[in-house]
Amino acid sequence: MQDARSIALQTLSFFDVNGYISFKKVEIALSILSSKDRSFCINLIYGILRMRIRIDYELARFLRKPRKLPVAVRNILRMGVFQIQFLDSVPEYASIDSSVSLVGVKEFKGLVNAVLRKIADSGPSKEQPFNVTYSHPEWLVNYWKNVEWIESLEELLEYNQTPPVQTVVASDREDELVRKGFVFDRSQYSDLLNIFQRGDSMNKLENVDEVEYILSGVGVPVAKHGGTLTGRINSMPWLLHSLRLSAFTEASQKAKKLLRGFSKEHDDFIYYSKAMTEAENNEALNSLGDFESVEMEEFFAKRRIAAKFDGSGYWLQPWKSPLVGYVARIRRSR
Repeated sequence: MQDARSIALQTLSFFDVNGYISFKKVEIALSILSSKDRSFCINLIYGILRMRIRIDYELARFLRKPRKLPVAVRNILRMGVFQIQFLDSVPEYASIDSSVSLVGVKEFKGLVNAVLRKIADSGPSKEQPFNVTYSHPEWLVNYWKNVEWIESLEELLEYNQTPPVQTVVASDREDELVRKGFVFDRSQYSDLLNIFQRGDSMNKLENVDEVEYILSGVGVPVAKHGGTLTGRINSMPWLLHSLRLSAFTEASQKAKKLLRGFSKEHDDFIYYSKAMTEAENNEALNSLGDFESVEMEEFFAKRRIAAKFDGSGYWLQPWKSPLVGYVARIRRSR
């Protein structure tokens, strides 16, 4: 029977080979685990994907040619480093021993043991390149450095590394949530609830996109663009390793197509993008020649949402809005 670490290893290695995660297979595998082990396994998978660039930097200090190692061995080492440096709940000796036990080939057991012991003894590296500190690909950090509408690059990178809060519709159900063992608080932006820790299962507990929920109150249609999902990296950390700069251009074309379709049917609508790229946001909107932007300063200020206007729409800022992204209300020119 598989345990939490072996399931995490299988999932991470599958991603390296195939470039995506089979969530159906992961869910089936997780179903055999206890609630505690299931949470630990998910933490391993998502945590390692978030911190992989930083972890690989640490491993490179003690490995001459890490890419020459089998995929499974590299991920066993990553799991060991993650537990040693980022999980206080797991003792170092347990992190090392459990990692070594995952190695199937004898010749690599000694390597894994030696490297992880060196990392445990030496501690984290004292200095790293800026992108490594925040565990982001260098090309993406360089891209965002040149986007003037992002108020704080460091805050965005930190936001991407923070597990997302689950937002739910649970009006008048606070007492039931308390009885079920949920830890929650009311959102500062709407009447939704933020779930920090789940309890026992509850019926009709609906997860929602809070920005979309708030925009529904405007009373005009909303054109939703997922695109590169660069505003959802905190919930989809595999994007840090699968995204490419070329994807921005392709996603921009899809955004323009979406906008053209909406503009044929509506004279007044909102464009809501889950991307944090200029190509998918203001550049896409600028392709609509017969529409003009509608001011939304009062709308955002009333809800205490930090949004920076770029001439076409508003960039929602990390930590100061329900979710990062881009919102523009546009109306046909008279």
